[in-house]
Parts: sequence; structure tokens; C-alpha cells
Amino acid sequence: MPVRPRLTPAIAQTRRAVRQVLAELAPKKVLLAVSGGADSLALSAAVVFEAKKLKIEIAAAVIDHALQPNSKAIANQAAERLRAIGVQEVVVERVVVRQTGEGLEAAARTARYKALEKIRLKQKAEWIVLGHNLDDQAETVLLGLARGSGLRSIAGMSAIDAERRLLRPLLDLPRQTLRQACADAGISFWDDPHNEDSKFARVRVRKLAGELEKNLGPGLAEALSRTAASAAEADEVITDLATKCVKKALVKTGARQVSYQVATLSKAKAAVRRKALHIICQSAGAKNISRTQILALDELLTNWHGQKKSSLSGITVERVANQLVVKSTKPLTPGAC
Repeated sequence: MPVRPRLTPAIAQTRRAVRQVLAELAPKKVLLAVSGGADSLALSAAVVFEAKKLKIEIAAAVIDHALQPNSKAIANQAAERLRAIGVQEVVVERVVVRQTGEGLEAAARTARYKALEKIRLKQKAEWIVLGHNLDDQAETVLLGLARGSGLRSIAGMSAIDAERRLLRPLLDLPRQTLRQACADAGISFWDDPHNEDSKFARVRVRKLAGELEKNLGPGLAEALSRTAASAAEADEVITDLATKCVKKALVKTGARQVSYQVATLSKAKAAVRRKALHIICQSAGAKNISRTQILALDELLTNWHGQKKSSLSGITVERVANQLVVKSTKPLTPGAC
């Protein structure tokens, strides 16, 4: 690989996207999350180039999910390519993927992010930098639409996720641009065969997106990305209003029980009220909360006629006189979101 590849449009676009995010945040050190694929290696090359000018330290992590027979060799090859690009501090870590009811994809993602966060803390890096691109964002929106789980699910991925310390500077660049950036720089990359395996939901969505683009014309990924941005903005406003509503409605908190004023919650607009209920349940420890469950809880506020308490994954919610009472088997964090 040339030490200084010629500046092609693909390389320039990738560097510019990285520069905008890193210059805004000015971190002292970042951790690159690298699979060995084109996206993460194009990202790595751009970060190496921009970090020198911005005086940012770099480390990289390659997570071996041990889901393919040659996964160890693939991970080590990715580490070698990172060192050739100019990343000297590279950690290769194998994780155990424990399947849950959410499937192999979700289990692998959970194991990966847990390992990345552990490495980030050990490396004293401020952010984990990921190579998600425009096409990934479009696929995420389509998956969210299919699940029908609200604004948050179609808001896609955030370029800057402060809560989880994640950066995704390439969300506006298509996958092909990143592959071209690697080709232009002489960087070899690995094509994961799982990306063609239709047993995975994301792969099926990827193929569907390709068919939709053929039938509807070019620009589908960009349109879905704009939809995600609009949904994220709306969700931010609703979440802010709902959080304030929850705090205002809070009556009493205990180790395993929290009470909220029905009158305060019921006065809120439907979108804010239901988001407030989601926040209340989530802070009590409930997971995978469905819209059907939220609508049933909403009935306790707006159509009360003596309903029985509702149970949601480890918590119960019931109306007692003029209060909404949330109980959990674990200590609660009232109003957290």
C-alpha cells in the first residue's frame, strides 16, 4: 500500500466526513472498531490521516465473534492491515456469542459492543469510532419500519451517540464510496460471507432495498436517511417533553416502587404521554416494550374503568386511585431515560 495514496474523490469524501466529526469533538484518543471489511478499513485510513493533523491518539479493536471456522485468521489479518495503514495500537479480542430470543445477529452485536466498551475504557479512549455508512442507515430504517416500533426505531443510528460513546462519521457516504476509497488507497479488505446469507434479517432487508431501488429509481438510501434524520429530530423533542412530564408527575419513590400523578400524565398530548409511559417502564427495568403494551397502560390514564394491573418483563403497572404505581423486582431509577 502506498504511504501517500493519491487523493481521489472517494478518499477525499471519506477524510472530509471524518474530519468534520473529529474536529468538532476534539478528542484526545479514539478507538476504531474494525471488522476487516471495506467500511471499517476506509474509516481507519481516514482517521489515521486526519488524526495526525488534529493530534489525536488512535487505538483499534478487532472483535472475533468466533462464528466462522477461520475467524481467528480473519481477525489477525485485519490487525495486520491496520498496522500497515498506520495504527500501531491494535487489540484483537475473541468474544463468546450467547444466543438469546432476539437471534444470532442481536447476540453478536451485544457481545461486540460490550467488548468494545471494555477495550475503550482500558485504552482510555473517549470515543469508539464505527464504520456504518449510508446504506447501513437505510437498512436500519427499513428494519424499524418493518418492526413498527415508533419514531426511535426509524430514527436510525446517530452520528454522535454521547450516551454510548459512539461515533459514526460515515453515515452520509454510500458503501460503494468506501469500497472505492480502499481500492484507490491499495487497501485489501475482507468480504464477510454472512453479508450474503439470507438467514439474517439485515441481509434480507439489504436485498429488498436493492430491489426497491431498481423499481423506484435511484436515491432510496438518501431518502431513507433523510427520513431517519427527521424522525430523530422529532423523537428528540418528544423525549425532552416526556422526560419533563415524568419528573413533574413523580409523587413518591421507594426501593422497588414509584408512583406518578395520573392527572399530570393524562393532560399531556398523546405522543408525549405515551413516550412518558415508555420512559417510566424503561426506568423500572422493562425491556422490549411494545406499542400494544404502552397503549394498554395509556388506557389506565385516559379510559380508566377498573382494569387489572399490567405486567411487563419484571415490572407491574397499575392504577391506584389517582396514581400510577410501578413496581419492580429490582431497585428503580425513577424518571431516568
